[in-house]
Amino acid sequence: MRRVECNVLIVDDDKDTREALADALTDAGFHVEQASSGKQALERMEKQGEPDVLLLDLRMPDMDGAQLVERMHGSRTRVIVLTGDSSARLVQFARSAKLLAKPIDLDQLEKAVEEACAA
Repeated sequence: MRRVECNVLIVDDDKDTREALADALTDAGFHVEQASSGKQALERMEKQGEPDVLLLDLRMPDMDGAQLVERMHGSRTRVIVLTGDSSARLVQFARSAKLLAKPIDLDQLEKAVEEACAA
C-alpha cells in the first residue's frame, strides 16, 4: 500500500502532540486524520470507516485508549500505542499493537506507520 493510500487516525487528547504527529506524517506522504478522544474516534469511524492505522494515546479522559481498543474488537485496523507508561497494563497490547514510547522519535514513528500500512 502506497503511503498516500494508507489512512492514519491519530487519537490523542493533547492538541499540540496530535497536530505535530499529523504534520510529520502528512509531510511523509500519509493521509492523516485526527481525533481528540476515543469517543470522537469511534464517531469518526462510524461515519467514515476504519482507518488502516490507529496511532493511539492510552491516557485520555472520556474514553481511554484501552477502552477504544476493546470497542474495536475484531477490527482489521493496525494499532500503534503512543505512551509514556511502562507499567504492566501495557502487556495486554503487546500481542495486538506496536508500542512506541513518548517522547516520540519521528523517524521511528514514520517507520512504524509504514510497516503497519504494509501489513
